[in-house]
Amino acid sequence: MGTMRLLVFFLLKVLVLNTNVYSVFAKAPTTPKILFTSTRDGNREIYTMNPDGSEQVRLTQHPGNDLQAVWSPTGEKILFISDRGGERDLYLMDPDGKNVRRFFKRKTKFYRTHPTWSPDGKHIAYVNRKGDSLNSDIQIARLGEQEDEYIATGWDPAWSPDGTEIAYSVDQPFASQLTFINVHTRAQEKPLTQESTDLAIQSFLVGCGRQTCLYWEQASATPHLG
Repeated sequence: MGTMRLLVFFLLKVLVLNTNVYSVFAKAPTTPKILFTSTRDGNREIYTMNPDGSEQVRLTQHPGNDLQAVWSPTGEKILFISDRGGERDLYLMDPDGKNVRRFFKRKTKFYRTHPTWSPDGKHIAYVNRKGDSLNSDIQIARLGEQEDEYIATGWDPAWSPDGTEIAYSVDQPFASQLTFINVHTRAQEKPLTQESTDLAIQSFLVGCGRQTCLYWEQASATPHLG
């Protein structure tokens, strides 16, 4: 395909890929660790484990629900969603679960969800959900700053490897439309036909040379790679 990007549609929320495997300490990564959410202790809490499932460690200790944890590219921070303050919002913590703090000081009118880091770790993208609407706002913000910026309407943002684009899905009746948006120019591109994106679940952009991979689930079809 002419898009010259690597695009992966995948059903799992936990991926053992470059930006999601880091040491449990806030230093240079030495041992791969996977972040996951479990209700084994009565509510949603965030844990780490080795790729083989061993050394499972609970990071969060709160009666609220903690979920959707993602490593920063350096492995020094964890971004996650929690409703410990009321509505679901963005929080940061250290790799050992300490120093939990809000990403934004101000609260949202609805709730924030689906966080993702830019490849350089200086920005994040997330979804600001508008109640029960079909689509919600995708916002971007710089780490350490309190202002965010609207970039598109949709779901499941994912940064390109070079940080210049964000892939996201736009929900439509009975289907989702994959879209790329340039972070700087706001130019948009829909690389797939509507028929190709029926029942697409989620998009992830992963750096792997200059090739394009597509992985998706179609109605009445087995997911495939092409």
